[in-house]
Formats: sequence, C-alpha cells, structure tokens
Amino acid sequence: MGAFLRILMVWIVTPILLLSSFYLSFRLGWPQFRKIGQAFHRVLADNGGRRRFGSFSAVAVIVGGNLGAGTIAGTALAIRTGGPGALLWMVAVALLGGVIKLSCAALGTLYQERRGGGGSLGGPMFYMTKGLNAFPLGVAYCILLIGAALSVGNLVQMNAFSSSLPKALPGCRTVAVLLLAIPAASIICGSLRRFSHFMSITVPIIGCIHMAICTIGILLLRNNVFPVIKNIFREAFAPTAFAGGVAGAAVLAAIQSGISRGLFATDIGLGLAAIAHGGVDRGKLPIERHAREQGIIALLSPAIVAAVCTITGVLILCAAPNFHKSASEICVETFVIAFRSTYAGWLVPVVIYSFALTTMIAWAWFAEHAFYFFRVPKLRTVFRVAFIALMPVGAFMGSSLPWTIADGCIAGLLLTNICAILLLSGKLAKIYGEK
Repeated sequence: MGAFLRILMVWIVTPILLLSSFYLSFRLGWPQFRKIGQAFHRVLADNGGRRRFGSFSAVAVIVGGNLGAGTIAGTALAIRTGGPGALLWMVAVALLGGVIKLSCAALGTLYQERRGGGGSLGGPMFYMTKGLNAFPLGVAYCILLIGAALSVGNLVQMNAFSSSLPKALPGCRTVAVLLLAIPAASIICGSLRRFSHFMSITVPIIGCIHMAICTIGILLLRNNVFPVIKNIFREAFAPTAFAGGVAGAAVLAAIQSGISRGLFATDIGLGLAAIAHGGVDRGKLPIERHAREQGIIALLSPAIVAAVCTITGVLILCAAPNFHKSASEICVETFVIAFRSTYAGWLVPVVIYSFALTTMIAWAWFAEHAFYFFRVPKLRTVFRVAFIALMPVGAFMGSSLPWTIADGCIAGLLLTNICAILLLSGKLAKIYGEK
C-alpha cells in the first residue's frame, strides 16, 4: 500500500497540484505574491465583531489544523527522506500553492449556505453540488473528509505525540492518550463560540512560542547557519537530495519528499480553507466581494506555515541529529543538541502536544461539516464519540501506518477538490477580475 501511494503521489497528485497552481496563478495574476500584504491588512481589520466566527478565527482554525505533526515531525521526515533540499521544496509548494488556498476559500464563501440558528456553512461539497451540480462528487469528498479527520487529524497526531515522549516514562502512551483526549473532548463537544475562542487565542500563542524557541536554538548554533542554507539550495537541485529513498527516480519523483510533506503541512488543495472561510458570515457585504476578501485572507495560512516549517527545518539541519531515527526522535535530539541539555528534549513533546491538540480539534470540526451537508447533523455526536474513542489506537500504532493512511486520504481529497476548482476557475476569474 505504501508503494502504491508513493506512486500515486509522485506521478498523479504532484503533477496535478503543480500544474493547477501554475494555471491558476497565471489566470488570476499570481495573487499569492501580489496580495499577501492585503491579506494581513484585511484580517487585522476584520475582528469578527459580534459574529461567532470571523476572518481571524478562520485563519486560526486553518493554521491550527496545519501546525501539527505535519509541521514538526513532518519537517524532520522530509529532511530524513529527501535530504536538506527537501526543505526548500516544502516551502516552495506552500508558497506556490497559496493560489489554490485562495481559490478554495473564495469558492467556499461564494457558495456558502445559511444554517438554522444563524451562521454560515461552506466547503468543497457545497460548490461541487451548487456550482457543478455534482452531488456524487460532494458525497465522495465528505466521505474522504471524515476518513482524513480520523487519520490525519487523529491517528497521526496521537502517534507523533506518544512517540515523542521518553520511552523510559512509565505508561507514556497511556499518558499521551489522557493528556490529549480529555481537553480535546471538552472542546470538540462544546459550542462553536468555545471552539472559535480557543483556536483564536491558542494558535497564535503556540506559534509564537515555537518560533521563539527555534530562533534561540538557531542563535546558539549560529556558526552552522550559513553552511546549512548553502547546503539546502545546493542539494535541492542535486540527485542525492531528490532521492527520498527511491534511487534512480526522475526529477518529479525526486522532489516527492518535500512536495508530499509540504502538502501535508499546509493542506493545500484539500479544501479545508473553503470550510473555514465559508463559515464566516458576510453581514451586509455583496457575496462576490465577500468571497474575494476571504480568498485573499486565506493566503495567510500557507505563508505562516511555510515560515514555521522553514525555521524548524533550519534548526534541525544546524543541529545535525542522527537521521536514522524516527521523525519525533530526530526532533528531540535536535533540541538536546541545540540547548546542550537532555532536559531540552522535553520541549518537543510540549510543542507537539500543543500543535497536536489544535490540529485534532480543527480536523474534528472540519469533518462535522460533512454531516451538515448530508442533512443529518445529529450524527455529529456519533462521530465525536468515534473520534475520541479512536485516540488510543493512534498512540499504540506503528509510526509508519498512520502516515500511510493519512497520505491516502490526502490524495483522494486533493484529486476531487482540484477537479472542482479547475472546472469553476471561470467563477474565480470573474471574482478577481482577471483573464
């Protein structure tokens, strides 16, 4: 299965992602680079007012859903399998793919629906059904979304956190389950306002703390910074950096490690931005203007995640840990080397725990939109119970299986969503006034 998914990602998913990014960039005028300044201005100007879910909350949910194992352990995994050059490809796919994030958010907002009790609903399943009249495609997307929430947002996060705890800690995996399950359950089973407030406050704090810790670590290893940066660019275009464990592969296969981990870290093309920004109520704004603004604001999340991946990867490479270990163990050793203390290794479980918690909560929230689409919102309770009950499974699984399942769900979501976006690109061109 792992080999099949690798072929799928290398020869089908990656080319489609890259070609779609270039096509949309040319058609919309490279908005991911031209409008990033507007994105910062607009998200700061829109604090949500009295709305239960504003633009800042939407960005926080997306970033919170991204800053999980895909950012910390995923960055280490990309470097381990693809060499230092893989870090450059991670950042490249995050920045280039920003246009897809913009497209998802704009379409999700354009075809959003009002729900009972106030608030709005959006997502790929809605623009697949309303924009393309393709209900079966929307159903397929929802099924994959639920599967991704249970794997990407649950098994992988729990596995990464439990693996980061010292093996000598008695009952470390049981401790991991309790530490994540209890707070996650309290938020997941709460109200939208509780969820929104938690993500809006927690995500910025966690992100800033992680960036600060990594910056200090890099300063402590400052003599290695220039050689590391030089090595990243040199090996990004060298066959050894491209290998990723697949000797003799072509250039497209060579960059698979960085591309796939970049996809995982930023959820580009998965349609989560459509769900988050589609939930922002437009108030009195015309729907097309609201869609345009939400699309621009959505450019923030890949830029933020790219920055976090970059500083994490540079620290790992400066520390030069043993890359024959697991991704989580590489991160632990990195902090031990950087801060010259075995106690520093505890920073990794703390950071991964914080990121895993926000990621699990965000993915559970994303998946619940599938039940609104199916018009059976009462099944959310069943899903919540299943989501929480599955947490112990991730803690005791092997380290490779959760990632394999997650990559399969990611590939499915991306393929279905990219098809819808390309078919609706005319709507996007109209919204942004481009050709």
